[in-house]
Amino acid sequence: MQERTLGYILTTGGNWAGPIGRFHLTVDKGAAENLVSLCAPDIERTGPTTFELTRMNWRPRANLQIYLLVPHREG
Repeated sequence: MQERTLGYILTTGGNWAGPIGRFHLTVDKGAAENLVSLCAPDIERTGPTTFELTRMNWRPRANLQIYLLVPHREG
């Protein structure tokens, strides 16, 4: 397996005048055999490779880290 990571800074939103009014996240792991990991309570699977999460009036407490494991393909 090959590991790929994606980080997204959300905590700077805490410095804005208020919460994020509507936050929507879509994660597509690319292929059914790939594995994805992230800490996002209530995220829902919406397709064979996609996951979605929506928050209203949200104040993030941490940045987003997504880990993707992809099978190694030879050749």
